[in-house]
Amino acid sequence: MLSGTVMQSTPERIRSTPAAAGDEPRCIVITFGWALGTPGGVARHIQELAAALAGEGVRVVLVCVSAANYASFPRPVIDDALLGFDHEERLAPLGVEVVRVAPHPLHWMLDGKPLRRALERILVGRRVDAVLSFFNEAAWLPSFLRERGITFGFIATWLSYRMALAPARQGKGLRGLLMRRANRRFIVEPYREAEVLFANSEFTKSELIEVVGCAPERIHVTYLGVRPDFARLPRAPREAVRRLLFFGRLVPEKGIADALEALGRLAAEGRRDWTFRIFGSGAAERVRELAREHGIEALVEVAPHLDDAGLFRELEAADLAVLPSHSESFGLAIAEAQAAGLAVVAYDAGSVPEVVEAGRTAWLAPKCDIGRLTDDLRAALSDPAETYARGLAGRERMARLFTWSQTARRVLDGLPARAPRT
Repeated sequence: MLSGTVMQSTPERIRSTPAAAGDEPRCIVITFGWALGTPGGVARHIQELAAALAGEGVRVVLVCVSAANYASFPRPVIDDALLGFDHEERLAPLGVEVVRVAPHPLHWMLDGKPLRRALERILVGRRVDAVLSFFNEAAWLPSFLRERGITFGFIATWLSYRMALAPARQGKGLRGLLMRRANRRFIVEPYREAEVLFANSEFTKSELIEVVGCAPERIHVTYLGVRPDFARLPRAPREAVRRLLFFGRLVPEKGIADALEALGRLAAEGRRDWTFRIFGSGAAERVRELAREHGIEALVEVAPHLDDAGLFRELEAADLAVLPSHSESFGLAIAEAQAAGLAVVAYDAGSVPEVVEAGRTAWLAPKCDIGRLTDDLRAALSDPAETYARGLAGRERMARLFTWSQTARRVLDGLPARAPRT
């Protein structure tokens, strides 16, 4: 079992497969329910997948809803920075087209309607072989595409479908009933109708089968890649493990509260010879509050989501990545940290055991076991040589097993053969 990201530097060069003589290149549309520049692994995933597919000779169109969160009426107008024009500038020379769609004015669950209208316009005078979607933005696409003979699929990358569709999250009473019906109509049914699904991990494949009810034979496990830029960051032995790093969304599912509690326990033992730098979008004030509650506010810095140059800078300076997510469909941050030569302290949860090699590239504690998480942090801080060795092992593993060119080829191999033009 195995296992990604986007940088604005020169893209990874991938072999180009020209179209057969007299034939036009294969065209794939990728839809995304959020803006192209939204912080987080999924936006980075679509950017890198688009670039990799273009490198394989595919014409790629990204259709993105200009939204940044799950907001209902009134839908907020997002900042221009989130629209991702900088990413579009990088992708355009590769042949990737970006189409932005205004969100539905009432509710995010309805964003599939304006997206389908945009797709109708794209299809005028253009042959499209497949449309690959990420989540609810595909709600109005299955029958629409089937009638036109276009392959419909999903790139299954949700943090956890079990978590997203859990009864506790959907609520009780009338609200819970409405949410369950909405989730079934706008999420579950489109997934079940997809001709092909590309799951980021074996973990995600199992959730698609057990939770969503997708047919196993339609699911292809397609691990993500990590750009080679990460492996070029300098990494040398250090006398001590001092600088700890977290980067990702500041939400409970990413385990930031667990990390702070575990570090608070170490500080209570008198182990305060470290700093913890936290970067991400979300509940920053709540994270600072937790640091104060655990008596480690002087050792913790919380800052906004990093741009690419900032992420490289922090990865190079760090000694250890602390990323105890409660679930991951793949775990881009974990993969990137390893590619940068950092050992990882994380939970044995979701796809994480597929992305790391426990005991060789990472320490994995049982999910939500703060005691064991504390023990693992203590072990990493106490043995700089072992921490360095695990970081190098993770870098080698990422370079060998996880590249975006592999990802693109697996996607193309999983799509049906192109039907001859009639």
